[in-house]
Amino acid sequence: MELESTFSVVAPIDEVWATIMDFERVAGCVPGAQILNKLSEDAYQVGMKVKLGPVSMQYKGLLNVLERDVANHRAVFEGKAQEARGQGTAQGTGSLVLVQDGDTTRGTVTGDIALSGKVAAMGRGVIGSVTDQMMALFAENLQAMIAAPVGGAPAAGASTPATEERPAAAGAAPGGPARPKAAPAPDTSLDAFAFAKGMITDQLSSPPKLLGLLAAVAFIAYRIGRHGSRKSGR
Repeated sequence: MELESTFSVVAPIDEVWATIMDFERVAGCVPGAQILNKLSEDAYQVGMKVKLGPVSMQYKGLLNVLERDVANHRAVFEGKAQEARGQGTAQGTGSLVLVQDGDTTRGTVTGDIALSGKVAAMGRGVIGSVTDQMMALFAENLQAMIAAPVGGAPAAGASTPATEERPAAAGAAPGGPARPKAAPAPDTSLDAFAFAKGMITDQLSSPPKLLGLLAAVAFIAYRIGRHGSRKSGR
């Protein structure tokens, strides 16, 4: 399956290139992705969390940098991953090319990937839409990362939210600080259904497609009903 996506960042091309090539740092810009271990300058153990509605999947694999052309701001990658609990796999190669356009750096990512398992069942159209929207979110996060001060310190003049006073917890020493309740960790998984929702909605805005979907749903419900009646009649 061949895919291509583009993104734009308002920043000098050399700065964008250096940021993207810092994989351990930039991984946080990709929904669901993380660097688990740096094996060498050009090899990384990676993880990816993907949600398909109520189903969550975790992939683990390797990312290898095959080529870094600093002068032309071009890189070639190769990756493969296996679903931690399941038979799903993902593997392929991809390339990144950056070009300067005034104050904007434009990037083009092309890839040839092979998928198996639940994700592959989404189909090329949905996967392409998810990829485009992932790239848009990546560009947004990359823009914020480049604009932020090094180390993630608040920008000058930024206000710090006030801390709400809480009553002392039961058993706490008089006058001692109350233990704040730990906030749940945010779910950073790639929600493929949420990304694809817009495209599916657009497709179903056409009456023939909507009628086709309703007919398919009715047929599936009919089959499930027949299957259930057979089991109850045994």
